[in-house]
Amino acid sequence: MQAFYEYIRDGRIKIDPAKKMKEPVTYQDPCNISRSGGLWEEARYLMNAMCEDFRDMAPNREYNHCCGGGGGYIPMGPQFRKRRMQSGKVKADQIRETGAKVVVVPCHNCFDQLRDLSAEYDLGIQVMHFKTIIPHVWDLPDHLKPPNEEAN
Repeated sequence: MQAFYEYIRDGRIKIDPAKKMKEPVTYQDPCNISRSGGLWEEARYLMNAMCEDFRDMAPNREYNHCCGGGGGYIPMGPQFRKRRMQSGKVKADQIRETGAKVVVVPCHNCFDQLRDLSAEYDLGIQVMHFKTIIPHVWDLPDHLKPPNEEAN
């Protein structure tokens, strides 16, 4: 995420305003990246650069609720699913309150947990990584585009 932030901030990656995400979007502050890494402002910079309707959760940044999937819970298997769903209910409620249709995460544990929470609590959200969104919203310079196959 730090690299994406720097590239967009410095203009190395340019965002096409016409391609910005239109639907309501929120951001999950992962425990490791936000609380331990302190990258909450960089995430919001990216969200505002890529999305027209960014809706922050409350509370957020270092006080945002854990999704309930970190700390090794996801790979521990199905016997922990019920516990993950129970501990993630506060996160599901927090997401629902934003009215967002998309939740962006930079953490794979959060990604899996939020997809499971969406199914469990009927959130109807799409969970996406930053790296999935950026190629859809950037203004790719012509010299970086693949050659037109019809011209060959």
